[in-house]
Amino acid sequence: MKLFEILPPKFFNLLSGKNRQIYAEAALLLFEQSQVERFGIPYDIMRDLMQELIETQEEFGLVFFDEEDESAEAEQRYTGSFSVIGKEEQDLFRAKANAALRRMQQIGWIQVEERDNFKQYIVLPHYTSRIVSVLKEICEARTVEYQRFTFLTYQLITGEEVKLRPSFVVVEAEKLTRQFQQELIALYNNMKYHMEQVALKTSVQEVLNHHFEQYKAQIVDRSYHRLKTSDHVARYRFLILDTVQRWLLDQDWLAEAIEDGVRSELFADKEEAETALYSALYEVEKIYNELDEVFYHVDIRHNQYLRASYDRARYLSHHTQGIDQQIAGVLEGLAQKQSDNAFLEALFSAISFSSLQRTSQLSEKSLFSPRKKRGPLQPEEHIVVPVPDQLKAELRKANLTRLRKAVTREKVKAFVLERLGQRNEMLMDELAPKNLEEFLLFSHIYLYGYDGRAGFRLIRSKKPRIICMERYRFHAHRIIKNAEKGGLRCAGRSK
Repeated sequence: MKLFEILPPKFFNLLSGKNRQIYAEAALLLFEQSQVERFGIPYDIMRDLMQELIETQEEFGLVFFDEEDESAEAEQRYTGSFSVIGKEEQDLFRAKANAALRRMQQIGWIQVEERDNFKQYIVLPHYTSRIVSVLKEICEARTVEYQRFTFLTYQLITGEEVKLRPSFVVVEAEKLTRQFQQELIALYNNMKYHMEQVALKTSVQEVLNHHFEQYKAQIVDRSYHRLKTSDHVARYRFLILDTVQRWLLDQDWLAEAIEDGVRSELFADKEEAETALYSALYEVEKIYNELDEVFYHVDIRHNQYLRASYDRARYLSHHTQGIDQQIAGVLEGLAQKQSDNAFLEALFSAISFSSLQRTSQLSEKSLFSPRKKRGPLQPEEHIVVPVPDQLKAELRKANLTRLRKAVTREKVKAFVLERLGQRNEMLMDELAPKNLEEFLLFSHIYLYGYDGRAGFRLIRSKKPRIICMERYRFHAHRIIKNAEKGGLRCAGRSK
């Protein structure tokens, strides 16, 4: 379906004439009022609001001009309304409000319905609502939650809805992914726009104001910083890719999704459903695979703006007209236009005397001091302090005591083999600890009982059983003695 099969042919004429700024404000006002009056805006209320808008705009210098309508009848009605009640200012604004609403109705921005008691209501067509909502979104400096797109996509493809309506999930996941990509591209292009704007500034103060009040506030704080820190999408990105790739390899799941798409009438037949679902899954995979490239170009554009802002500020700081040039310009103007008072007033007002700075005389402190070459590094003298023999003996004794108390593989092996005696196996019940030392040895049996190097090995019971003895609880595993040479390996092979 083509665009102007939906929109009226002269729909955008409203935003291209002399009154485009007033009509743009009027469209936003209509959209806001339609959110309040959901089933139609009373015509008289909208006319009063439009009249107030035109009065306010004309106070700021935006005059509403008389534009010619397309039809002769409409033009006669439009001009007649101004000629009849054009004497009084209040009636003139009322006539302008009526004319603006008639023009918006004529080219298809609004529709006027007449209901009970011949009362008229304004209704926004569906295309007007969508277009004005987009224009309103453009005008707002909103914060973009990038993680929201990835979170919603992940929640959608891993939720219960996948089992009930898999085709719907795939279609919605593609929509969210495309919106995510559009927001990233919009961020990239917005950085380019700000970079072009900062290059047009004519003073250092303008550059600083643009950098902190516009770029930092609208781009860095609201979008770029959130993308790189708290709202980073890496948390869900690889989970989404893993799920989508599994779906692409699962033919049974894809067949079920295709049948669901035909059954729920999202697609006309299986061929269309198969093409659309494969395309949607490949698009989601492609976009998330290319996120690193998108982030890289966004970082490049951000660094380009910072460089352009710095270069512009440095250039202006070096080439701004100094106080000598300003005074010379004043004297030259006084000599040429001694009798022209208006010129002198404009000349003095154009000079920024507030930027004058007090400069002290040249002194030694103001001179540049050359950097001194750092001399070779002279390490401090290393002094060896002898350790007394008594301290060495105490340290050795303390280390031996610590080693004796440490639990080693040999101690655990001796503890188990002592309990085994001549037997080849026993249960863990016989090793129930009676004191703290035995408890430590007992806990290390689980650590060394599976590598085959402690002289024994643990065999898990087929039916797990927990034994409670006094204040200790443990699994009832079996302990088997290993053969002296390769016992564990041979036992594993024979098993």
